[in-house]
Amino acid sequence: MSRILYFDLETRYSADEVGGWGNVMDMGMSVGVIWDSHDEQFHVYLENQVPALMVHLHQGQLIVGFNHVEFDLRVLAGSQPTPEQRHQLYLELLTLTHFDMLTELKKVLGHRIKLDSLARSTLQAGKSADGLQALTWYKDGRIDLIVEYCKQDVEVTRRLFEYALNNKELSYDSRSGIKTVALDWTVDAPPAVGSEQMSLF
Repeated sequence: MSRILYFDLETRYSADEVGGWGNVMDMGMSVGVIWDSHDEQFHVYLENQVPALMVHLHQGQLIVGFNHVEFDLRVLAGSQPTPEQRHQLYLELLTLTHFDMLTELKKVLGHRIKLDSLARSTLQAGKSADGLQALTWYKDGRIDLIVEYCKQDVEVTRRLFEYALNNKELSYDSRSGIKTVALDWTVDAPPAVGSEQMSLF
């Protein structure tokens, strides 16, 4: 069985606070959470523990997330001091084996979709808050609340991925009601991060 790491993080700053979505690397991690199939436990990393989190990511055979390749990995790369070092770290993180659920769903649906939409329609379980609330909690010093929120996102991601593997489909809420998308995801042969991702630079 592959060692799967389910991963998500929350940031310290919003896109507006760093000058727009083009500056994701400046957002900074407040909390990062990994659920590791090796011990079936959550592992929590705080903002000063980014190096330890990245060591953990390197231990997985497959990293599963939701928009983590485009977003979370860039936030982690922003822990480096210079643009060159950030770029190099992002490229290094891309060499790990990733399964980005949002990326794979966009290939089938042709558009983006929210994690909450999938969770409510497929699992009948929605998110407890959102990223903007997590930013407020960070400013209030409520790291404990951010940890629990991030854990829930990781748990929802894990349950959705396992549901898709077992049922070959996921449901989501659309403007015309709940729809179901057929999927053929496997753990043994996950899509690799290839030239399409690398061409972002």
